[in-house]
Amino acid sequence: MNRTDLLEALQTTIGHRFKDPSLLETALTHRSFTNESQDPMEDNERLEFLGDAVVNLVVADRTYALEPDWDEGRLTRLKALVVCGPALAEKASDLGLGELLLLGRGAARSDRVGQASSALSNVFESVVGAVYLDGGFDTAQRFILSQLDPAIQACLERGRLTDPKSSLQAACLRESHQTPVYQVVGREGPDHAPQFTIRVVLPDGVGHEGTGGSRKEAEQAAALNALNALGIGC
Repeated sequence: MNRTDLLEALQTTIGHRFKDPSLLETALTHRSFTNESQDPMEDNERLEFLGDAVVNLVVADRTYALEPDWDEGRLTRLKALVVCGPALAEKASDLGLGELLLLGRGAARSDRVGQASSALSNVFESVVGAVYLDGGFDTAQRFILSQLDPAIQACLERGRLTDPKSSLQAACLRESHQTPVYQVVGREGPDHAPQFTIRVVLPDGVGHEGTGGSRKEAEQAAALNALNALGIGC
């Protein structure tokens, strides 16, 4: 499909047809593209800022309603799991946002920014910001929950209420009285959109890798992969 068809399909998935299509285009415009453009144009960073706030509000509201007896700490841990960078990047990838992201030539070819977890999570939030401005809060809420409510329910069912690194460390200490070791095995991309690969080595010598837009994100992804391999919930 061409870009027009892909944008049509995206609006169908979102459940909202933009009255102002330029908002959606802005949401899909990376800073590297505007830096190379001869014409003045806006990138998606302001919409990302707005979308981040809307995503956090919607998920906080949903978890607050689902678990009326939980304290602030448990609600915060659940929200952090659902709206973390890798989780939003996965949703952006499922929606094909990386393919629609307008990038500068250098970023698109050599830096592979459109595949970076940080860029994908950012564009998910910028699209949310555009939906909010064009369609209002209720429309944005419906879209966010269509993407993230399954993750909320899965966290509740599996009891994953702590971050993966903390859960993995507790499991290792329980079993062997040793902690896992994290190693940086790769770093790609430019300074504004790095992609880290981290390997976590368990006390038994088995390693598991994860990637992310920061060392912290990559460590959490590696820990989550290790927990999944071990069949342990957070």
